[in-house]
Amino acid sequence: MRHSTLPRLILAFIAAVVIATVWGSIVQTQFNLNALAGIGVEISLGVRISTTLSDIFTGFSLTYGGYVILPSLLCAFVAAWFISRSQPEHAILWFAAAGTAGVLLGNPIVNYLSPLALLVGATRDTLCLLLMALGGTLAGIVFVSIARRDALPHRVSSGQHVMN
Repeated sequence: MRHSTLPRLILAFIAAVVIATVWGSIVQTQFNLNALAGIGVEISLGVRISTTLSDIFTGFSLTYGGYVILPSLLCAFVAAWFISRSQPEHAILWFAAAGTAGVLLGNPIVNYLSPLALLVGATRDTLCLLLMALGGTLAGIVFVSIARRDALPHRVSSGQHVMN
């Protein structure tokens, strides 16, 4: 790997973490607000927007990003990196699948390990967990898109794998 590719990989990873974190924060906020509305609490559009922005910028995102998304994507993307070495032409698929799996597995693992009853309570709902996992899918796509082919494993004509 060339020295100039490391900053690109770091930027790609940070962008992936931010995308998955913000997506997950929006999803869990809306699920929680819908649960409140389901028991009769009136939730206006203004409350939905302000609560969502609060969760993104000062609340839930910091915890979710640091405890769930960052370690989940790190593990998932390392696995995708090694897998994509044998199929570099499908790197975007491997990283998208890894991001999805990372979030799907990371949420229940962190919930289990958390001293709280659940770190991400909205993930009790399977649909919420699946929608949050889409953030991992987007994260994988964003990672590959920013990292580009010059920073990812690829084949040379003799079939060997090299890192630029």
